[in-house]
Amino acid sequence: MVLKIVRTVWPVMLTYVAIGAPCGMIMGQTGMEPWMVFALSSTFVTGSGQFMICNLWLAGVPAASIVASVAAISSRFALYSASIAPHLTGASKRQTLAVAATLTEEAYGISLAKLVEGEDWGPRESFVLNVILIATWGVSCTMGAIVGAVVDVPTAIAAFVCTSLFICLLFSQRLSRGNVVAAVSGAVSVAVCKFLGLTNIAVPASVVAGIAIALACDAVFDGRGARDAR
Repeated sequence: MVLKIVRTVWPVMLTYVAIGAPCGMIMGQTGMEPWMVFALSSTFVTGSGQFMICNLWLAGVPAASIVASVAAISSRFALYSASIAPHLTGASKRQTLAVAATLTEEAYGISLAKLVEGEDWGPRESFVLNVILIATWGVSCTMGAIVGAVVDVPTAIAAFVCTSLFICLLFSQRLSRGNVVAAVSGAVSVAVCKFLGLTNIAVPASVVAGIAIALACDAVFDGRGARDAR
């Protein structure tokens, strides 16, 4: 079963190596030892969150603001777990919890696709897939921390890996009014907060502002469209 899953997921594993190594380098520059990097990477399974923690820490952002920012971007995992749960109806509560607690974005996409398509895939395969990807990520980050301690890699270069990832995700989104409004509102909110000296809350505030303004904009235009239709 493990070999079958590896044959399915090996392209994702290579991607984890390419992104995890720079992440480990940045984590090492925050003062974390390789074993600390492995421990965090194997339990806190959101790469974007790890990049954010390190970059904000190096920028001197207070811990409370870091926690709020990471919690905001990590809340999506609740949606992942909720959407995959109906497809695990035959699993025990323990199996469902094990799958939900170890989900990554890529593992979620692969497992959900196979469950929806009715392939020979269940909670056991989903959990093993999650573990394989978590182990790959943890080892990649650890190797990056070890290499980063020997080779001097500029923080800006390593940190841009995460930035480029988000740029890629942004341009892969469906171009809609809500997405454009959220992106522009978030960027403007960050600029305003920093201009006012509110650096500590700039990131979480911009996330909330961008989402709120986009939802309000969609509600206004959808309501106006419904009235015009009548």
